[in-house]
Amino acid sequence: MIKDLLIDDYGYDGEGVGRVDGKVYFVPYVIKGENVKVKVVKQNKSFCFGRLLQVNEISPKRQEPVCPYFGRCGGCSYQHMSYEDEIGIKTELFKRQLKKIGYLGEIEVVTSQNVYGYRNKIKLFVGEHKVGLKYRASDEICDIDYCPICEDKINNAIKPIKDFVEGNGLYNAIDNIVLRQEGDACLINFILKDKKQINYQGLYLILGQDYGIYQTFQREIKYIFGIKSLNTTEFGLDCSFSPTSFHQVNNQVCEKLYKKVLEEVKDEVINCYSGNGVLSGIIALKNRVVGIEIGEAEHNEAQNLRDKNKLKNLVNIKGDCAKILPNLQGDTLIVDPPRVGLDSKVCSVIKSKKIKKFIYISCNSATLVRDLQRISNFKIKKVYLFDMFPRTGEYECLVVLSK
Repeated sequence: MIKDLLIDDYGYDGEGVGRVDGKVYFVPYVIKGENVKVKVVKQNKSFCFGRLLQVNEISPKRQEPVCPYFGRCGGCSYQHMSYEDEIGIKTELFKRQLKKIGYLGEIEVVTSQNVYGYRNKIKLFVGEHKVGLKYRASDEICDIDYCPICEDKINNAIKPIKDFVEGNGLYNAIDNIVLRQEGDACLINFILKDKKQINYQGLYLILGQDYGIYQTFQREIKYIFGIKSLNTTEFGLDCSFSPTSFHQVNNQVCEKLYKKVLEEVKDEVINCYSGNGVLSGIIALKNRVVGIEIGEAEHNEAQNLRDKNKLKNLVNIKGDCAKILPNLQGDTLIVDPPRVGLDSKVCSVIKSKKIKKFIYISCNSATLVRDLQRISNFKIKKVYLFDMFPRTGEYECLVVLSK
C-alpha cells in the first residue's frame, strides 16, 4: 500500500509522523513539513510504519548525508539534517517524556564536539555473504566498508576483516564481530556460532601491532594475537578495558558527563550498576564510594582498577542491587542501569532510602521517566541531555533529585 503524507511531527526514535484517514504513520529519514510518498511495511488498527519512497516536497533544511549507507543501515537517524536541528528534536522529545511526570523546567543540553568519527565501538553482523550493520527494524544485513561515525582504527579494520571472512568462507561460522578502539589501539572480538578452528595470523599481519584479536564461543573468550587490553587514563586513573568491558562510546561527551556527576556528589556515595568501576574510581579520588555490580567480569575489572590505582576509598560489592542496597547507608545514590531501567524492587528500595541526593544516569528516557514515576518522593532539581550518540536517535540523560 502506497500513501502520500504530510510530516507534521516526530516520534520518540526521531522518525517522522504523518496522519491519514485516522491513522498515524511513522516514517524514518524525513523532516517535519515535507510531503512524502511511503510504502506501508507494517500496520495495526491505529498506526502504521512506512518506508520512504520519495520526497514530494523537500524541506529547505534537508541536507546530503555524509554516509553512502544512510537510509539503508539502521544505525543513524539524522544525517539528512543539520546537527543543530537534530539537537532541537532530541531536546523536544526529551521534554515530552519529562512532561509525563510533571516536569516543565529547563534541560541543560551538552553537545558533542565531533558528530562524526567519535564512536569507539561497533558491532558488525555476519551472514548472507555480508558483513555490516542491520537495516532499521530488520535482521537483514547492510553490507558496509566503513562507518563515518566511528573512529579511524575501527574503519581501517573493516575492509580487511570482510576480506578475511570471505577468503576463509566464514559467513556461517561467525555471528558478529565487535571492534573497540581506545587511543591508537583496537581490540577485535570474533563471536562464533560454533567452535571452529580459525587461523587469524594472516589478518593480524595485515592489521599490524595496534590491534588485538580475540574470539568468543558460548561466552568463553580466548586471546589470539596482538595487544591484550585497551589502556587509557581517565581523570588521573589508570584504566584497562577488555574486549567485553562496557564503556561509553563517545569519550569526549563521557568526560563531560562524569565531570557533571563529580559536581553533584556529596560525602559518602553508593553507585549502583557500577560496571567496570571507572565512575566509582573517579569519585573515590575524593569521596568514599561503594560500587554494586552483579556481573562477575565487570566486578573483577572494578577490583583490578581499585587495586591498580590504590583506591582506599572504594569498596566494590558483587551482587543484586535490590538485595544489597537496603543494607547500605550513604549521602548520594547514583544509578546507571541498562536500557531496560530499574527493577521495580530497586525502585521500592530507593524510595525508602534516607539519602540527600539521587542521581539517575540513563540511555533510555522512556524507562527513566517510568522509574521516576515509581520513585515519586524525590523532587527533580536538575536535568541534563548529553548527546552521546550524534546522528543516531539515542541520547544520554542525567537527572539530579533530592527529597
